[in-house]
Amino acid sequence: MSDSPYGKWEPTDISPSKLKMYKDCPKKVEYRYVRKEKTYTGAASLQGSAAHKVFLEELLDGGVDDIEFLVEMMLDDLNHRLDTEDPRDYKSKLPLTESEKFDALQELKIWGEGLLEAYLKGEDSYGNPLKLPKIKETEIEGCAEVYLPTLDATIRIRGYIDMLFEDGSLGDLKLASDYWKSIWTLAKAITEDQPAMYSKMMGTRKFRYLIVDKKKDNRKQPKSPVVRSIDFVVTDEDMDRLMADLEDFVRSTDVLNNYKNGVFPARPEYNGQTKATAGKPEEQFCGKLCDFKEICWRENFARPILVEEDGVSYESGE
Repeated sequence: MSDSPYGKWEPTDISPSKLKMYKDCPKKVEYRYVRKEKTYTGAASLQGSAAHKVFLEELLDGGVDDIEFLVEMMLDDLNHRLDTEDPRDYKSKLPLTESEKFDALQELKIWGEGLLEAYLKGEDSYGNPLKLPKIKETEIEGCAEVYLPTLDATIRIRGYIDMLFEDGSLGDLKLASDYWKSIWTLAKAITEDQPAMYSKMMGTRKFRYLIVDKKKDNRKQPKSPVVRSIDFVVTDEDMDRLMADLEDFVRSTDVLNNYKNGVFPARPEYNGQTKATAGKPEEQFCGKLCDFKEICWRENFARPILVEEDGVSYESGE
């Protein structure tokens, strides 16, 4: 942001999302920040942006508490994003159809309303209590210089914090899948670097994630979300792990030298085989969320296939 007290963002500024991307797969960082390959926006990302904007700016900061009005604002915001930001299907990379856009709006209507009602009523539609301290401030930009002794270098960590509560704790809103492999739990939360980064920026150790579990029924239709918080304390061990991760990032990517001698290994995660992907290694080799799978397969994993015929082995095409 041009009016930031910390000036413009520098290539050496490290955000939680950039560090998370590196830890997930360094090759993603190369494609995204070094080569600047094209990225895509999906419906889920736009839903999250619309919910964040209205929840943080209109409800928490603006004091508007008319749920019906706030839901309409979310839908208007999402509709604008869907029409202007070229959203794509995650797997096919094809533009969303009008039907898919309609589905995204209907989903946000249910999930967004569930978030608003849970916050204002103190419990979600299933009767689960939601107890949060009063909000002091929203959308705070945080920034801190960090000295890395093993590299004798200083970098900045930087990011935007969703919520600062009156008890001094920090908070981040997540609209998240309730799929068992990716659902947010305390175990997931405490392995993230984001809480430690925000704590270092703001000088506090209390953190909470506000989670909206995006639930669907057996027909894949949206239903009321579970809304809950994961509250915990950032420990010295978390801070030590953050420092180690920052040093690893800076050393391996060579970010201080404009990535000139950076090393970016690909770290795929096998995605298994289904009927739809049988015989298609280019779809099976990695199941991570990534915009760059086609490029990564082509550049790092594609190869001729060894075929044996009449006792003779030879290389076929891919």
